[in-house]
Amino acid sequence: MDLCSRSWRWVVPEAGGKQASPPHLSRVNGWSRPLHSFQVVAWATFLILAVANFGIFIPFLPHNWKYVAYGVTGGLFFLHFLVHLITVSIDPAEANVRLKNYSEPMPTFDQSKHTHVIQNQYCHLCELTLSEKAKHCSACNKCISGFDHHCKWLNNCVGSRNYWYFFCSVASALAGVVCLTAILLYIFIQFFINPAELRTHPYYKKISNKNTWLLFLPLFPVKTKIPVVLGIGVLVLLLDVISLLLLGHLLIFHLYLMAKKLSTFDYMTQRRHQKTPARALSEKKELSFPIGSPQKADDPSSSALGEKHKEPQPPPRYPSLCSTTIMYSENSLLLKMRDMEENLSSSAERVKPKELLLPDLHSRQACSTTTVSENSWLKEADGNPTVLVLGRPRQKVLLSLSGSTNLSSASSTSPENSLLPKVSKEE
Repeated sequence: MDLCSRSWRWVVPEAGGKQASPPHLSRVNGWSRPLHSFQVVAWATFLILAVANFGIFIPFLPHNWKYVAYGVTGGLFFLHFLVHLITVSIDPAEANVRLKNYSEPMPTFDQSKHTHVIQNQYCHLCELTLSEKAKHCSACNKCISGFDHHCKWLNNCVGSRNYWYFFCSVASALAGVVCLTAILLYIFIQFFINPAELRTHPYYKKISNKNTWLLFLPLFPVKTKIPVVLGIGVLVLLLDVISLLLLGHLLIFHLYLMAKKLSTFDYMTQRRHQKTPARALSEKKELSFPIGSPQKADDPSSSALGEKHKEPQPPPRYPSLCSTTIMYSENSLLLKMRDMEENLSSSAERVKPKELLLPDLHSRQACSTTTVSENSWLKEADGNPTVLVLGRPRQKVLLSLSGSTNLSSASSTSPENSLLPKVSKEE
C-alpha cells in the first residue's frame, strides 16, 4: 500500500516540517505533467501480459479451451483497461476547485502564518471552503473531494469521484492475472507430460521438427526453439507472481477499509495516533535512566575528572592501620585496671603468644588499637613482651601493633610529658 499512497503529512503539512514545495500549477488528472515512473511501469506491465497472453500462450491451448480463454481473459483485460483509463483521466477535485482556472499559478503555503493548509474547512491555498472529507494533495496541488490517497501507479489522486473505478481496476487486474497464471501452469504441465497437446494448431502440420514452436498464432506465426518458449514462460510467470502479491495485498487492504468504513487517509491517521503514545512511553523510559555512565577505574581521564570534583578528605588521626579503638572513662579507671589485671592473669596460660598478635600487615589487614586515659599496664604472660606506662590524669595512651609486629605505646600529650616505651620481639 505504501507504493500507492502518499503519507498523510504530505496532505496536511504541519508547521516546522521539511517538505518539498508543491508545483506552481495544479494538475488536472493522471495525464498531467510530471508523469511518474510507476505509471509507466504499470502500463508497460499491462502491455507485456496482454501480448504474452493473447499472442503466445492461448494459441497453445486445445481447440475447445482456446475460445473460452479468449473470451474470459479478453473480457477481464478489456474491463481493466477501461476502468484504469477512467480512473486516470477523471478529475477528483472538489466541485468549487474544478470551476477554477488550472492555468493560474497557485500560491505557496506559508507555514509561519498558518499551521495547516486546511483550517476550519477552509483551504489557504485554494482559497475556498471545502467539504468535510476534502484534503489538499501536495502532489496534485489542489483539494480532493473525499480524499482517500494519492496513487503513484495512476499518477492521480483517488477520491470520492473515482474511488469505485479504482477498486474495479484493482479487482479486474487481479482476476486477469489469476487467469493468465492458470493458463501458464497448464502449459508447463502439458509440456513435460504430453507436448503434442500444445501443438494442435493447423500450422503445426507443416512442421516436421518437434523442437520448433510457433508464436503469435494465427496472425503472425514466428518459428522459435524450445528454450525461447520456456524462457518467455518463466519470465511471464514470475511477473504474474509479483503482480498477484501486490494486487492481492492492495485488494484485501481496501476490502478491510470497506468493512471498517474507513478511507486510506483515516487508516494512516489512526495508526499514527496509536504509535504516538507508545513512542512517548519509550522516550520517557529512556529519560528515566541516568545520563552519565559509571567511570572505569583504569580510565585516566575519568579518574582525573573524579579527583578534580572530589572533596578533600581530612587526614587520618593516626598513621597506623588501626581499626578498633576503646576509650575508658576517668571514673571507671580503677575498675578497668583491676579487670584487666584479673583477665590477663587468668588467661595467661590459656592464650598462646601468636593469638595475641594480629595477622601480618603485609596482607593489608587492619590491627586493633586500645587507648586508655589513665595508668595502664600489660603484664608479661608466657614470655610475651610487657609494656608499662604511667601517666598523669586525663592522659591518653595509644597501643598499636606495627607492620613488623612491634608493639608500641604513644602518649597523646606533648613530647616532654609523654613516655614512649617500645618493646619488640622478632618472630
